[in-house]
Amino acid sequence: MTTKSILITAVCALSGLSMLQAEETVQAVAAVEQQAVQQQAEHPYFQDKPYPAWSKMTPEQGIRDTRAALALARERIAAVCRVTPEQATFENTFLALNLASDELGQAQGYMHHLSSVMDNEELRQAQESLIPELTAFDAAILANEKLWEVIKNAAAQPWVKELSPAKQRFVQQTVDSFVDSGADLPADKKARKAEIERELSELTLQFGKNVLDSTNAWKLLIVNKDELAGMSEDWMNKAQAEARARGFGSDEKPCWLITLDYTSIGTVMRDCDVEATRKMCWEGQSTIGAVGEWDNASTVARVMELRRELAELLGFKTYADMTTHRRMVGGGDNAMAFIDNMAEKVLPAFRDECRQLLEYVSAKKGSNVMFLDPWDRRYYLNKMSQELYSFDPEELRPYHRADNVVNGMFAIYGKLLGVSFAEVPTMCLEKGSVCPEGVVEVWHPEVKVFKVTDNKTGAHLGSFYMDLFPRASKRAGAWVMPMRYGRAGENGAPHEPHLACLVGNLSTPTEDKPALFTHYDVQTIFHEFGHMMHCMLGDTELQAHCGTSVAWDFVELPSQIFENWTWYPEGIAQYAFHYETGAPMPAELIEKLQKSRYFMPATDTMGQLCYGKLDLEMHMNYNEKFKGKSLDLATNQLLDPWRLPMSVSAPSFMRHLTHCITGGYSAGYYSYKWAEVLSADAFTRFKKEGIMNPATGAAFREAVLSKGDSKDAAAVYRDFMGRDPNPDALLQAQGLVK
Repeated sequence: MTTKSILITAVCALSGLSMLQAEETVQAVAAVEQQAVQQQAEHPYFQDKPYPAWSKMTPEQGIRDTRAALALARERIAAVCRVTPEQATFENTFLALNLASDELGQAQGYMHHLSSVMDNEELRQAQESLIPELTAFDAAILANEKLWEVIKNAAAQPWVKELSPAKQRFVQQTVDSFVDSGADLPADKKARKAEIERELSELTLQFGKNVLDSTNAWKLLIVNKDELAGMSEDWMNKAQAEARARGFGSDEKPCWLITLDYTSIGTVMRDCDVEATRKMCWEGQSTIGAVGEWDNASTVARVMELRRELAELLGFKTYADMTTHRRMVGGGDNAMAFIDNMAEKVLPAFRDECRQLLEYVSAKKGSNVMFLDPWDRRYYLNKMSQELYSFDPEELRPYHRADNVVNGMFAIYGKLLGVSFAEVPTMCLEKGSVCPEGVVEVWHPEVKVFKVTDNKTGAHLGSFYMDLFPRASKRAGAWVMPMRYGRAGENGAPHEPHLACLVGNLSTPTEDKPALFTHYDVQTIFHEFGHMMHCMLGDTELQAHCGTSVAWDFVELPSQIFENWTWYPEGIAQYAFHYETGAPMPAELIEKLQKSRYFMPATDTMGQLCYGKLDLEMHMNYNEKFKGKSLDLATNQLLDPWRLPMSVSAPSFMRHLTHCITGGYSAGYYSYKWAEVLSADAFTRFKKEGIMNPATGAAFREAVLSKGDSKDAAAVYRDFMGRDPNPDALLQAQGLVK
């Protein structure tokens, strides 16, 4: 059989085309294949170079490169389909299938990344235009009975038992992924599954657009300075500069702009003494995903209905069962029990804290307050904490110069994990420009790039981008995105360097001051850098097992455990120096910070449990508790017993909780608390052996960070701790249980 005939047959099998249609398609595929292989420079979205050429990644190019990558993937899958049981090896079946979509995954990853950090309408339209093709590709793999037959036959061969443990694990994971994806479904159900996934792709994309657009749409311009009483000079200067940048105000008539960026509105909700201003800000927050053309309620409803149908189609009782049955928690009911059991333990302390807060607010307002206004919640919690500990969190900010925090963080991680960090020269290019030799291209002038080197071997482990400050084109929050995991070296050689990106929306510099972080900012960057080290220190036999490719309810352990260094003097001493004098943070200020750590711990815990509870209930009991009802009303009925008594109900946070709709935390938000339990328990070893002890850090690197998904998450945890987790570790650390 000729190569052309083979490709025609493969295209027929993958897409259901006639032989004549396939003939025409193959001609196009062959042309694209030749371009992709021989002229890869024309495909910047999957160019095989250490660093991407961002200026070449236009939306139009994204469409072209995605289609080229689809052609490559189809041809490689067709090759796997031709493997007979006698010819089958690990390399030409499981590994070949895993690598078949490398370029496609990279192209789509970069498009998703750019939409998160440099969003624009053209990129959105490009992503939308590709949804039918990408959905059809995924459906074609599932419908390809020959491919499934090859994989099943290969998995049953005797040589599988001779493979390394990591490869045997990967074989089973591949088989499981086919089964979980419905490979054994009849044709009509496979077709319905493809329809569901196509619609879900469109809905989740629309959800994210609505959140971003409604966030950017709201702004509050303040022209009377008295309306911002209580705000710091730094915040006022930033808000005034933001207003001027948008064409508002002058030196003679200044004004101040509040946006829905957390560093803007969050500080107002905490510090502003003027209730009317706080109320307007709360009302602004309540518009995210909740008003007019950006109302996400119907989108959420349809997503939940489709996810329920998808789970039932695949043989699961609920969508939560579908997503969690291979995670540490082992099923939706177990996840719900985890959330409910923790709430049961915390509720007595929570009710007592509610009483304390209402008594405090009543005393401040001079009247008996039985229900808290939602715009007062953060303000009075902050005031109560300040009085209790004689401590204002803003006192920390002068000691948190951004550069010092980053360098100190590098020192801490470097000492514990045996690595070094070096900044690389960068440049943001216009389209058509050429990047000079030795310079790394970035997508925005504020982005920095760092190389990570192993101290013992001198090996270049990986590089990462750091994009820390908010802008209108960037979605809210903070995250780490693995961009590429380097393949393992042969004959003892080090793996190829990894590549990842850390993105944040932290406090920005002003005209007269550098960026000065809040303690929350510092915690955030330490948290995300734990994810980054999970990416950079991955050293697995298989690329597919590297870094954060772990059970979803284990992935937050490395990030959450490293937040601890922001609370202890040994860690703080590495980064906290006054930005003007260089003086270290005073010991008495550190002591106040530590005392404030577990202020109202039950209230904080119940707030997080509410997110996990709503996420699970919607993905397990949508028809029974939400269908046909107002999303906001149903949310409040579910969660009011777990929340502070409020005078006004807010719109459901599921309207804008991208984690659970567009991100990977659907039926998985519980995993934040799950991993927080793990991290609290694992940190007890650091406290026992010394939180700056390189030997303990090396053990954590070897047992946890390097292993990725090459071992079961529970086994990885036992390798580090020598035992199973203590389920009460977090509540014990917070003083909520003995």
